[in-house]
Amino acid sequence: MKRNYFDHKKIQLRVLAVLVFAFGIFASVPSWSQSKEKTLADIQKKNEAYKTIVSSCTQVKTMKGMKKNVTIQGTMYFVRENNQMKMQFTNHKASGKEKGSQLIINGDKVVQINGGARNVFNTKSDHNMKLLQQTLLFCIKGQVNEAAKVNKSEVNMKVTDKYYVFDIDVAKNTKGRWNHLEASYSKKDMSLCILKLEEKNGNTTTYNTLDKEFNGVISNDMFNY
Repeated sequence: MKRNYFDHKKIQLRVLAVLVFAFGIFASVPSWSQSKEKTLADIQKKNEAYKTIVSSCTQVKTMKGMKKNVTIQGTMYFVRENNQMKMQFTNHKASGKEKGSQLIINGDKVVQINGGARNVFNTKSDHNMKLLQQTLLFCIKGQVNEAAKVNKSEVNMKVTDKYYVFDIDVAKNTKGRWNHLEASYSKKDMSLCILKLEEKNGNTTTYNTLDKEFNGVISNDMFNY
């Protein structure tokens, strides 16, 4: 039985609709990619204007086998010119005693201080500490692609009401303690507000730096160790 003229027209219209739909799907992929890359470029450019940053800083740790998170409050200092960074925390114990801890990045040194214990690591010879140093500095400088590069990973982006959120799944063969990073940047000023590090053992460390002052004077003595 032969199809009439109207049947042929219907078939042609259906084929055209399918082609238009398929083209729309494929056309949307470059658009999303460009949107992500433009956002990354905007964040990096905006952060180049922040020569120094001082911010309140909250560190939240989750550990397997522990029901409660471990939360400590402190301050974060950053000087772009010298790649210097310091996070200083005070843990208020139930006994009323305070126990301080610090993480200092100064040049090729990463320093961890916990109470009276002090460990100094040379990033020229310690790969894990070099990865920590590079990841923290790249993230706070808004260089998300560089952070992903040193972790041998790609960057995925999602958008919330307040933040541009970037997921970095660390390659399995990459040395270091973590397997996933999540960096959230403020839509308002493009600064890093939340950095979550998920370790290979399932523990997580999240840094919240929400309340910032930009381009103030920070003494170089701040980074002594």
